[in-house]
Amino acid sequence: MSSFIQSMNMGTPTIYRRPSVTAQLLSAAGLVLGLALSSSPQSSAHISGIVIAGIAGLSMWFSHRRMHQTLQRTLETERLWQAVAKGCEVGVMTLAARRDQVGRFVGYEIVQANPRSGDLFHTEKPLQGQLLLDVLPSHLHAAFLHRLTCAIELNQPQVEEHAFTRPGSKLPVRWLHHQIVPLDDGLAVITRDTSEAHHAMGVAREQTAFYRTLVDCLPMAVYARSTRPSSAGEYVVWNKAAAEVMQLPADKVLGRKASDLMPPDVSRRGDEQDLAVLRDPRIHHFPNLTYQTPKGERIVDLIKAPVYGVDGEVDHILSIARDVTDQRQAAEQLKLASRVIDETGDAVVVSDAVDRIVMVNPAFLNLTGMTPAEVVGRSAELLGMPPLRESHLPGVIQALKGNQRWSGESRQVCQDGRTLDTWLSVSTLRNDLQKVTQHIRVFSDISVLKAHQRELAEQARHDSLTGLPNRRAFGERLNQAMARARRNPQALGVLYIDLDGFKGVNDRYGHAAGDRLLAEVAKRLLTCVRLTDCVCRLAGDEFTVILEGAGNPGEVVRICQRIVERLSVPHDMSGDSVVVSPSIGAAIMQASESAEAFCQRADAAMYAAKHAGKAGFIMSKDPVASDGETMPLLRQGTN
Repeated sequence: MSSFIQSMNMGTPTIYRRPSVTAQLLSAAGLVLGLALSSSPQSSAHISGIVIAGIAGLSMWFSHRRMHQTLQRTLETERLWQAVAKGCEVGVMTLAARRDQVGRFVGYEIVQANPRSGDLFHTEKPLQGQLLLDVLPSHLHAAFLHRLTCAIELNQPQVEEHAFTRPGSKLPVRWLHHQIVPLDDGLAVITRDTSEAHHAMGVAREQTAFYRTLVDCLPMAVYARSTRPSSAGEYVVWNKAAAEVMQLPADKVLGRKASDLMPPDVSRRGDEQDLAVLRDPRIHHFPNLTYQTPKGERIVDLIKAPVYGVDGEVDHILSIARDVTDQRQAAEQLKLASRVIDETGDAVVVSDAVDRIVMVNPAFLNLTGMTPAEVVGRSAELLGMPPLRESHLPGVIQALKGNQRWSGESRQVCQDGRTLDTWLSVSTLRNDLQKVTQHIRVFSDISVLKAHQRELAEQARHDSLTGLPNRRAFGERLNQAMARARRNPQALGVLYIDLDGFKGVNDRYGHAAGDRLLAEVAKRLLTCVRLTDCVCRLAGDEFTVILEGAGNPGEVVRICQRIVERLSVPHDMSGDSVVVSPSIGAAIMQASESAEAFCQRADAAMYAAKHAGKAGFIMSKDPVASDGETMPLLRQGTN
């Protein structure tokens, strides 16, 4: 143990070794020589012998005294270190090579071990006398033997650390750290329990991994720079979001400064911000910062905060950067969309899922003459808009269910009673669950267009020269009159009128004069019939008259006579007096007669009147035969 103690690194006291054998022999030789000379008869030799013997004896006495004192100090030191070894928290063992009877190496025997060693190796038997490999679990034999061999061959201390547990033991796993020290006559093994350190390191690693994962999972860029003198300005934290925004991976950033990575203006701006935080250690906000990245220019809102160390000084400056480029662009788009809605000429109405209005644009207010306070929060149907129901807007339910836009004509009733014709488009907005959250109506006032369409439709049914209903209108009105005559049994007559000699007027006086003549004829015809009758111009000089409720044939005859008389009055044509007489064919509707057959009878009667001498009329009393020939006709009027 004493040789081990002398080799301990914790500090070895000075051990005085005993005098060398040569010194002792010289002292003994001097003593013998002195005794021999002191017995000489010569006084000088006798005195010299006494002196030499005295000096040699004194030297031997001092040597013995020093050896005794050294032995006492060694024993005291031995007891002291033995007490230390027994009471300390580390295990201390000395090993020596054991050989069998034929000198073969068997293993390393534990020569000495303090009580703590038994506790660390979970053994109840004394360690002294056991082989080291019998104490250690089998899976540690190879590594431990390698360390022991290296310590002896290299004559240098070795270190081994492992998790120690015995098979079948319920005791928790223990981490042991071994320092193997070579000695002159063996090895010393100093064992420490490092379980708590390993546990603390494990907890620290878990916390580090947790916080690193937490920081990496944050949706905003997080980074930190050191303010310590030895590493001032170096990045010590750089999460994944920062790497994505700046397109710089963490392994290329950590441990480097901004001036090595960023453009000079960005680096200088960051240094100025950090200096502001150091001067005023609080949270600072730096909004709307622009950064040029490989993905283009990005807009960042930056927050910087001081991070204090254990000494109370600022160790780092933490930065949290939120990329607001997409949000700013979305806000700009929303602002633009809002402006477009406000500036558009079409009325826009947004209502909620139950069709209560939540927003309208200025065009709607201008169109209806209402204010936002009168509109927002009220039901769309109560404001005169068509409700989104099948009975009001056919097809709208199916279109909206299929996420399609519905478009069509609709009527808008204003608060002042005006009714507007509108072109309406309806669509819906849905949430993630596909439930309707808003209805959107976009409509424009087409009242002027509809009025123009009605005017054009009306013009399409009237003759542009005379203003009378044309052939198309004649057919529609005749069908309507025949339907009324069947519902309410009454007489219905039709007159077909053709002007005699009109072609000669056109040829002699020109088409303009002929047009004036036709217009005058139309006016005269209107004065010959009742207000309930309808005068039409079919084409050229052909006219028709629908006589509803004619009563009897006699009344039809009187009207025909009146037409013949008034149309036969001469017309002034460039100073010439021109007479254009009519030839009229009349027919009374039969109960089961079609409109085509009815008109054919009147037309046939008109042609019969022309062949009979013109300037007269003929009444058709019987339907037209199937072979197209007329039945005997009754001539009325004069030729």
